[in-house]
Amino acid sequence: MTWFRALFGEKRSLHRSLVVHVLIAITCCIALAATILTSEFWEHLEENLNDELTREAREIAAQLTPDAPDLGLNPDTIRFRGDEGAFRYTVYDEMGVAIVGGEHPANLAPRLSGGVLNRPEIFDLGGGRVGAAIVTEVWGQRYIVLASTQVVDPNKEENLDDLLHEVTEELHWVGVGILVILLAAVLAARRTLRAIGPVSRQARQIGPGTGTVQLSTENLPTEILPLVRAVNEAFARLEDGYQAQRDFSSNVAHEVRTPLAVLRSTIDRIDDADLRNALNRDIAPLEQIFEQLIDLSRAEALGVSTFEPVNLHEIAVQLACDLGVGAMKQGKQLAVIGDMDVVVRGHAGLLRIALGNLVRNAINYTTEAGEIEIEVTAGPNGWRVLDRGPGVPDAQKALLFQRFQRGASADKAGSGIGLAIVKSVADAHRATVSVTDRDGGGSIFTFAFEGDLAACKEEVS
Repeated sequence: MTWFRALFGEKRSLHRSLVVHVLIAITCCIALAATILTSEFWEHLEENLNDELTREAREIAAQLTPDAPDLGLNPDTIRFRGDEGAFRYTVYDEMGVAIVGGEHPANLAPRLSGGVLNRPEIFDLGGGRVGAAIVTEVWGQRYIVLASTQVVDPNKEENLDDLLHEVTEELHWVGVGILVILLAAVLAARRTLRAIGPVSRQARQIGPGTGTVQLSTENLPTEILPLVRAVNEAFARLEDGYQAQRDFSSNVAHEVRTPLAVLRSTIDRIDDADLRNALNRDIAPLEQIFEQLIDLSRAEALGVSTFEPVNLHEIAVQLACDLGVGAMKQGKQLAVIGDMDVVVRGHAGLLRIALGNLVRNAINYTTEAGEIEIEVTAGPNGWRVLDRGPGVPDAQKALLFQRFQRGASADKAGSGIGLAIVKSVADAHRATVSVTDRDGGGSIFTFAFEGDLAACKEEVS
């Protein structure tokens, strides 16, 4: 779900990990707080009960009249009989003998015989019952007054109801609190990861030819800084490698082109026409392989930073003009069809080389006189080259764009590098290249752009 990913991030992302761990920590805090609050609730109830028992005991002690029957108390009331009511009362003499009431706790007299006057003491009477006893002195005679709970605490269920009522009453505030906490966790994760976005965008722009450009470490969390610095060091090492590759290609181009030019000049001075023509035919594939190797090296070292808006229709038209004469000599024609306003980001020179290899391939393998079409497509942006050649068997289609691979039906001289160059140029442009069968015979070679480089009309306009 889109909204879920927006809040919690993608699966296994740092965003989701932060949000989940924050929520787990807060949930544990809420559970701990609920436990403490519940414990405090029962403790508070116990303290209130003890205070109430103490007040009841003091009230009875204040009513004692030694010269009146039953000390001036009414033993027939339910609290002295112990039949009903929340509390029951019992008055003892200083020896622990009950005078009024029927409560007879064990060891009461020994525990209170040396008690301090008017200082209450709480007793555990067993069975969940408690009592508060107080020693009082009236007319020089000591009495012990005990106020105790009934055998079954009638307030226990009521206390639970009170607790549930309080929880239910505050439940909507708990829900609001959870939503606030969730929002805070999401915002905290987003704020923490905000600095990573610019670094990611910078990384997508770094490639061969970008020089010593490195990822910015500004405002990054300290935990991520070592990783970014290590990546910058890796970029520097890669740039050194690409620079060495470019230097090697440049040196090879310089060192090999000159001997080839000298060799061709020497061949042209040979008087024997048959020998001269034979040697020229032999040297032509060598020059072609050399140029293709240079093109392949340039494509593999291509950097995104060298890209600019390129009109695919213009490249197709220019290429058709350049190759049209040669195709016509073989009885074949080139036609450019399709969309006239398709603009992408790329390297115009290498894109022209890639399309040129596809068109030359179509010219060479079209066995009969006919038309070869270069179609400019929009959605996806790219080219389609349609020929009337022998086609490519399904088993060879996956291998056709590898280096030094040629179709089994190939009967033309070639190095097997041309389509590998097309594949390298496509990879450098985040494009795909494929071959399919054409209705009525022949093949369709497709060069399709994808992703961020597929369109850039706004930049052109």
